[in-house]
Amino acid sequence: MPGTLSPALAARRPALLLLLFFFGVSVVFAFLSESTYDTSDSLNHFLYARYAFRHPANFAESWSKPLVVLVHALPAQAGLRGVMLLQCVCAAVAAWLAFGVARRLRLPWPALVILFIYAAPDYFRIQLSGMTEPLFSVVLMGSVALAVARRPVWAAVLVSWLPFVRSEGFLLLGVFGVYLLGARQWRALPGLLLGYVVYGVVGLFVYGDFWWVFTRNAYPLVAPQYGHGELLHFVRNLPEVIGWVQFGLLGLGGAQMLWAWAQPLRRREPRLFTTELLLVYGSVVVFIGAHSVFWWKGIFASYGLMRVVNGVVPLLALVALNGVYLLAGALRTERARTRLRQGVAAVAVLVVLLGLRAGFRWNRDFTRFSDQLLADKLAQALPNPRPRVLYAHPVVPYGLHLDPFDARQTGRMGEVRTTRPLPAGTLVVWDDWFAPTEYGVPLTLLQGNPQYRQRWRGAIPRNRFKPTTDSVRFIVFERL
Repeated sequence: MPGTLSPALAARRPALLLLLFFFGVSVVFAFLSESTYDTSDSLNHFLYARYAFRHPANFAESWSKPLVVLVHALPAQAGLRGVMLLQCVCAAVAAWLAFGVARRLRLPWPALVILFIYAAPDYFRIQLSGMTEPLFSVVLMGSVALAVARRPVWAAVLVSWLPFVRSEGFLLLGVFGVYLLGARQWRALPGLLLGYVVYGVVGLFVYGDFWWVFTRNAYPLVAPQYGHGELLHFVRNLPEVIGWVQFGLLGLGGAQMLWAWAQPLRRREPRLFTTELLLVYGSVVVFIGAHSVFWWKGIFASYGLMRVVNGVVPLLALVALNGVYLLAGALRTERARTRLRQGVAAVAVLVVLLGLRAGFRWNRDFTRFSDQLLADKLAQALPNPRPRVLYAHPVVPYGLHLDPFDARQTGRMGEVRTTRPLPAGTLVVWDDWFAPTEYGVPLTLLQGNPQYRQRWRGAIPRNRFKPTTDSVRFIVFERL
């Protein structure tokens, strides 16, 4: 009948409408929000992409991740908001891929996985940034989707690029390698090397080094300035990333997988059980387990940042959906199961919207940071045209619209510690965190030094809504 939807499209239509709604909300926030998620890595990643066409070496840089720079470079020409819109697209694609995987795994109410992804508060917030995690989640979710669709060669080819989005990709290459070996997919194994071979050849032209990804690794094994913490830090603080409802369902999802492992004859989709076990659950365990050990041992500059977990949020949403499946199995009627689905969806969204500890708070999450406001004051205080500026805080070149890769305009704070004298008139913008922590430049090295004079200083409470806490400080010195 003309105008009648096919059964497959009719089954996907509610999920597509739900996705379009959340995507629209994300885009609105991308235009309304004044936040940049943070004022360090988010801005640095944006700056690498923004100036990549002027400085092509940025396309093969270890810290900024070459595939991220490549994908972000064009949107970055429209400013950080252009990158935010790209991140919104990444989140939507990852959510749709997760929905497709949930359907193939025959999970009930697969559209719930879309809601779980967007109701993960930190995953929603990180769309409004220049961070690497949204792209990582897309590449990872796409690789899992291809494997579930029984396209192992293409899954291997796609996941081979994951280490060039985030370094944890090397660990997950191992997970996919185990999966392909176990599935006897010998032809797919060489595909795991494609990404490295391509970027290794790029490294030959840029650095004369095929192994540059390792020899120029931005994350040293030992980095004591970043500290260390408890082993269960990432597990205990997981609700900050995914919300309390999904956190509770994760445990149930794990129990559901154990039950399926112990009951082979009662599995939903026996042919895909190993795929789900290794690529969904295995990837989550390896990713979070590795970061837990890194932070516990204080290695690889971990710093215990919970935001890294956003890279596996779509997989966590699939595990949470398994938790719903376990709960539904205890109910006898379809009506009760429908009420369960509606109740879980409503509570997951309400917990985020009510501004609870793991929820949204407008002043904290969607307004400008004190660092940015202070950078605006700094821009007004400095002369035009500006002399060369040394800095440590990434908000300085971002706020002053300076090219951080042009040595004629800017330089890093570490130059003040070198024996080479700085030209007279050079400005040094000292801040109270990045200068001493990243570059080992305490205020005493500049203050009272006869070679420098103080030109300007400013401070704003770090938390403007609780001004009794510490402040962000910038002090500008001029080289005499």
